[in-house]
Amino acid sequence: MAQKILLADDEVNFGYAMSEFLKMSGYDVTFVNDGKSAYEKYQQIRPDLMLFDVNMPEIDGFELAGIIRATDKNTPIIFITSISDDSSVANGFEIGCNDYLKKPFGLKELQIRVQKSLLISSKNCDIYTLGNLTYSPEVRTLYKQDGSSVSLSEMENKLLEMLCRNFNQTCKNTDIAPNVWGDKDVDPKRSIETLTSNLRRKLTDTNLVIESVRGVGYRLRKG
Repeated sequence: MAQKILLADDEVNFGYAMSEFLKMSGYDVTFVNDGKSAYEKYQQIRPDLMLFDVNMPEIDGFELAGIIRATDKNTPIIFITSISDDSSVANGFEIGCNDYLKKPFGLKELQIRVQKSLLISSKNCDIYTLGNLTYSPEVRTLYKQDGSSVSLSEMENKLLEMLCRNFNQTCKNTDIAPNVWGDKDVDPKRSIETLTSNLRRKLTDTNLVIESVRGVGYRLRKG
């Protein structure tokens, strides 16, 4: 059975082009041109993925995503927008979108973003939306808003997942070491410091900070 996509964009010609392209790519696409109709269709068809233009009549894309995220935390949402300022993009990720498509974009890029979001969601794994990042522990990958991705080592992934599960809370060194290395014979202090340093480099240019709590451990917070 074809995966269902709900597409909402008030630029009818562009929306129609996207809809037809995605249908030719094998998806079952429902296309509407305002936020109110999009919410009605969402309730009817329960799509596998949603593509929402940010600036729509009736209900805008941000508001619509917020309404849906109140009860549905998992169905991927991709925003389509000409807005490029960092605060708006960050707001979208905080609401709970999985990705951004900034106009103008090509249909091939659309296809790649859709495939990526559906692949992650099909694994039925935890997905963390962290400011301008989407993080999937299952595939050990950080996805940035510009479409690029950063792979994590096994140990980096274990540490970041632990920090995410305890966001804004301190993870103690005495808990980090066994969670990351298990029963392996390692120098906990030096190993944690090295691993944290490597992970910090991979979070460069994001709004996330791994903060050292002296003598205790580390916590992940927004910078």
